[in-house]
Amino acid sequence: MFVNTIKSAVFGGMLMLSTASVAIAQPSLPAPEFQIKPTSKFTCAPHTRTYIVKSLRNAKGKGIRCVKFASGNRRNRLPRIAWYGEGNWGGRTYRHVGQAFYRGRNLIGFASDMHGNGEYFNGNFNGNLKLQFVGGSKIRVTGAWNEEWIPVKSTFYKPLPRPKTCGKYFDQYKVSDLTGKRRGSGLRCVLRVGRKNTTWFGNGNWGRSTYSHIGTRGYKGYGASDICDSPFGPICNKFAFGSLKLTPAGSGFNVTGAWSEKWRK
Repeated sequence: MFVNTIKSAVFGGMLMLSTASVAIAQPSLPAPEFQIKPTSKFTCAPHTRTYIVKSLRNAKGKGIRCVKFASGNRRNRLPRIAWYGEGNWGGRTYRHVGQAFYRGRNLIGFASDMHGNGEYFNGNFNGNLKLQFVGGSKIRVTGAWNEEWIPVKSTFYKPLPRPKTCGKYFDQYKVSDLTGKRRGSGLRCVLRVGRKNTTWFGNGNWGRSTYSHIGTRGYKGYGASDICDSPFGPICNKFAFGSLKLTPAGSGFNVTGAWSEKWRK
């Protein structure tokens, strides 16, 4: 599998991070069995960080950002963060996937709206987002979006229904088991903006258990983190950077290592 928002008062949002240092622990390889996490108030934890969203232009709405920190810095071309976001502005829903890279001292964000599952907004943001760490923990996003992300442990929020399609701004893949031994299917929405084939959102089911995750690339290779709350799914694992290998095959990729998957358009 693969791998920073108010849309200016009318688009789904993201924030520019300032450079307060954030320690990033490299996750260890997951246990072979699935871990199941009970549900209470909504949270992206424990493998991605939960943020709520506040408009910098006093737009009314509510949303969440599930943020995965990576190993991008000013010397490489890797994401510093990747995220999945959703919510509504003025009752109009949005859902998006994003990634942010350093360009010199600036953290520049790229994001695309997912569309076709009932979402209202359908925008594409190709490097016109500026992210900034504020006070060491908040994330401010300016440019095409104007919003602030505030870290929380959990929040009262009802997520949108699980998406079944990505929309026109993504490379979309259907997923099946690489060997054909496991029953299940899935969706992979891979970002084109920023650095292609780097960050993605995925969901699906294996057997009777559903999952959702964010994947991206670190300096050791690809890794992913499950979003472990209803309706994203009870499967709750973390896959270390370098534990996933994506090999081009046909109209997609074969994913090996910690996963055994076939992605095809």
